[in-house]
Amino acid sequence: MTWATRITIIRLILVPVFVTLIITYDDTTSRGRPEEIWRYLAIATFLTASLSDALDGYLARHWNQRSALGALLDPIADKLLLLAALVTLGLIPLDHLRPFPIWFPAIIISRDALLLGGYCVLRHFQVPVEIHPHWTGKASTFFTLAAIGAVLFKLGVSAIFWLCAIGAGFALICTVIYVREGLGLLSHSGHTKAAPH
Repeated sequence: MTWATRITIIRLILVPVFVTLIITYDDTTSRGRPEEIWRYLAIATFLTASLSDALDGYLARHWNQRSALGALLDPIADKLLLLAALVTLGLIPLDHLRPFPIWFPAIIISRDALLLGGYCVLRHFQVPVEIHPHWTGKASTFFTLAAIGAVLFKLGVSAIFWLCAIGAGFALICTVIYVREGLGLLSHSGHTKAAPH
């Protein structure tokens, strides 16, 4: 097993650790205030998981550390980290962290579900698919990570709102782009034509 794959597996393990730390932070009180050490540990865990994504990518590209298992697990680890953070910080009622606007996790999670469904449709019809991330998708991920960081660092309402709005905007744009590309592939392969009687 390559080191890049090992790092990806560690990222997967850090996802439940991050969620546990956030919930523990929200449940602990000391003299009427939560114990901030748990929030700091959650921030450290999230940063470690996020930065290790760049590290395993670097190892895979520049040190010949690519593997089939790593290629499968890497996007899963990325999506699970974002999904866990969005659900924990946006959909679970927390007392000591300002939540995301409810529409933000709804848009991001729906986007990922739609794209996963589209990918499954293409695979079902055996349409060759080469995944090339669009820059709008990368921008959406960047602003989503920034919004998560803003919540964890307890930034103001305005900062959280605008990071969410920009991230959601890029998510909607990239969704339209990917859906158009997927429909184009289906049309080119002949699967969108009316079936003969």
